[in-house]
Parts: sequence; structure tokens; C-alpha cells
Amino acid sequence: LPDFKYMSPEPAVKYSRCGDYFEVAAAALEEMMRQSGRAEFDARGIMQKGVIVRHLALPGYLEDSKNIIRYLYETYGDAITLSIMNQYTPMDTGAAYPELGRKITQAEYDALIDFAVGLGVKNAYVQEGDTASESFIPAFNGEGV
Repeated sequence: LPDFKYMSPEPAVKYSRCGDYFEVAAAALEEMMRQSGRAEFDARGIMQKGVIVRHLALPGYLEDSKNIIRYLYETYGDAITLSIMNQYTPMDTGAAYPELGRKITQAEYDALIDFAVGLGVKNAYVQEGDTASESFIPAFNGEGV
């Protein structure tokens, strides 16, 4: 269940300080696929083996998200399952990242899902409604650890 965050180096450097994020993530995913193989589901639809790749759409980076989905689909087709997430929740990003101070819009997310469907993506989980909420964010205060 890997995350695939960025395609272009600009957001990778800006938000994760990792200019070679795409190359490293792509190599890691290739190895995961080598080890697990094509996604297989039982009669109840429960995955028995395979890889689900999560992608969190970020505000202002719709084209990067499309490029990630294109890369994943053109490289792996239906051998992987995508999880295209709209749950980015803006936190106190301060003056450093004002562009991340909003949720993605429903129109942006719909455009991303339409793009994936247009490519031919069939194996994907998508989210409905407003899943971007601070109620889903743990306290990170060390309690309960």
C-alpha cells in the first residue's frame, strides 16, 4: 500500500525535500510489483495479493496528479489498483505554503476521476463527499503509544 505523491520534482523538493522522489518511488513500486505480482481478488472482492497505490490529490497540482495516474496506468495497467484520494486537509501551513491552504474542490477531483476513467482505469477506489476533515487527523501528542 505505497503512496505515490509527486511526479514533477518541484512539489517533491518544495514539500518533501526530495528532488528524486519520482525515481525512488517508481523503483520501489517496480520492486513491490515484482514481489507481489498482479492484483488478485477473491469472490468477495477482497484482495488476496497485489499492490494498491494511493495518491492524495493536492490543491493546485491537478496536472501532476493526472501525470501520476497516466504513468501508473501506462506502466502497470490493471495489474495494480489505484486509490485516488481527495482527503487533503489544510493545516496551519503558514506563509511558507499558502497554496496548500485549501481543500481540493469537487470539480478538481471530478476532473481527476474523469481523466482516470478516460485513460481506461478500471481498478480504482475513489472517495465521495467531503472526506477532508480535521476529525481524521490524530493528535500526535504521544498519548496511547
